[in-house]
Amino acid sequence: MRVVHATALAAAALLLATVASAQGIGDAAAREREKRKATPAKPAKVYKDGDLGGSVAVATPDAPPGGAAAGAEGTTATEGKTGESPAKAVEDPKAKAQEAWRQQLDKARKEEAVYKDIVDKTQLQLNDTSGMYTPGYAAAVTYLEDNKKKLAEVQARIATLEEEGRRNLYR
Repeated sequence: MRVVHATALAAAALLLATVASAQGIGDAAAREREKRKATPAKPAKVYKDGDLGGSVAVATPDAPPGGAAAGAEGTTATEGKTGESPAKAVEDPKAKAQEAWRQQLDKARKEEAVYKDIVDKTQLQLNDTSGMYTPGYAAAVTYLEDNKKKLAEVQARIATLEEEGRRNLYR
């Protein structure tokens, strides 16, 4: 019996010691903030082409397999297959078409976000039953329906653009 009491007393003392020394999350967060304020932030390292030492292999569809930095003609991958500069490589018709496609898709997605916001706000306004059947209610319903149609048109255009991107292997 004495052994059981002694063991229980030791366990209780150990439990109280751990609870007493435990810190709150708020205290730990405050100490961490103070520590971060005390140590100055290191500036981020910016790597430039010269820091990399040598040419960098750029993955292009017509680059040689294995990621070799130099092609069969002895040009670096940043120069392109025919020794042209990187600026010339951007003038590729497929790259231009892909960039135009990407801009159209981004524009359509932004337009979709605007119409979704308009539809959501108008629907929220119509859900407020305190001003039910006011003269502006019918106009708000018409406005909501018009914007839902426009949203559906934009979503169809986005689907078409995404399908075009899949067909042309745009990434």
